[in-house]
Amino acid sequence: MFLSVLQSLSEAAPKPVWYAVGALLILLLILLRYAVLSSAGYSLGLALGRWAPWRRLQPRPFSSAQISREIRDSVVTVIVFTGIVGLIILMKQAGLTAIYDDPLHYGAVWLVLQIPVALLIHDWYFYWMHRLVHRPPFFEPIHRTHHLSTNPSAFAAFAFHPFEAILEIAVFVPLVMVMPMYSVCLLAASLVSLSYNVYGHLGYEIMPRWLAATWLGRLLNKSAYHNQHHRTFRYNFGLYTVIWDRLHGTLHPEAEQLYDRATRRPDG
Repeated sequence: MFLSVLQSLSEAAPKPVWYAVGALLILLLILLRYAVLSSAGYSLGLALGRWAPWRRLQPRPFSSAQISREIRDSVVTVIVFTGIVGLIILMKQAGLTAIYDDPLHYGAVWLVLQIPVALLIHDWYFYWMHRLVHRPPFFEPIHRTHHLSTNPSAFAAFAFHPFEAILEIAVFVPLVMVMPMYSVCLLAASLVSLSYNVYGHLGYEIMPRWLAATWLGRLLNKSAYHNQHHRTFRYNFGLYTVIWDRLHGTLHPEAEQLYDRATRRPDG
């Protein structure tokens, strides 16, 4: 497991070397995950544009300048995330976190539940943080960077202002201090988070209608909803779910119609 490897490195190498090597490994891992998932999402969009064009959420194509900017801003976010992940690893070494390495230390039930619990906490945090950065004192200097893409591509998943990048991941610092998490589950939760971010910025709707019709599908956020947020700068503030948008009246009144149009074949 990645955290254990870094911990072993720290014990075998002088501190300055360990810090440099560890930071580089973390950066490369986060960058690789971003590159693979966002590229896969973008490629999926190209395929859908050819074989299922009705799933495209906006008619305007992605420009090369836009994609270059999204990648550049995302690389800055990767650097910020590297610092926060490094901090969490150092905290774990110092005994300041509840991260554990034995998968069954807290039982099989908690092993299964901890990822959805962590993501639900992150979802609640993200909703309120997202609404906050849309307020006038914060939008222009911080959140506008992300909203430069009014028709975002998959590469916009990490396209944040550096300060917003800190806000995006900061919740995990107190979370791992108080909530026991198996180290592999923590990495898996971060992978789910990035994957859902890519989905939200895909520019196409890929959630199957059968899933959207279930109770779970009605709770999950959709690419159509987040794309609508980028167009309107209002409504649909959630990340993984629409629970908080529904509770607080911030789900766009035409969100479900937009999803329906994007997933219904013109001849269907």
